[in-house]
Amino acid sequence: MNRKLGLIMTVLMGLVLTACASNEKQVVETESTKPVVVDTANVDRNAYGSGYSVSDLASQFGIDGDPLNYKVLYFKYNSSAIDERSRIIATRHAQYLGEKGGLRVNLEGHADERGTRDFNLALGERRAQTVAQLMNTAGASSAIETISYGEERPVNVAHTETAWKANRRVGIKY
Repeated sequence: MNRKLGLIMTVLMGLVLTACASNEKQVVETESTKPVVVDTANVDRNAYGSGYSVSDLASQFGIDGDPLNYKVLYFKYNSSAIDERSRIIATRHAQYLGEKGGLRVNLEGHADERGTRDFNLALGERRAQTVAQLMNTAGASSAIETISYGEERPVNVAHTETAWKANRRVGIKY
């Protein structure tokens, strides 16, 4: 008898609690109708995993769209230090390589014509190695090879600051 009374009390308590519950509608979602929630505030501030918004990438760094579309990183005179624009591009390539796994990439280091041939070969190698280290740190799981062409393969053969700027680079080749 006590068991029956206990069962009846439990059912009655359940009904009372259900009657007191909020009248808000609950949406039951199935796999096919499950909505996707996008936090636009966070996406906007971290476009392509860069830590910047899409508009900041365009206005501050001249990167329109996915940084993966850019395959050349530029350097200052006599330097192998990576600037922020190049870091964003290299990091995005590293993410891509990490996702694809097994891809091979060549990093081709270049220098402008100023300096000796040996110095420029070494500078191109340092630039390529710096990019390779950044990409490995950022998650590239592929084979990365570096090569230096020094001043031997200029994209602009003029003897101007604009030409030299264009020639101080690392090219990313898949």
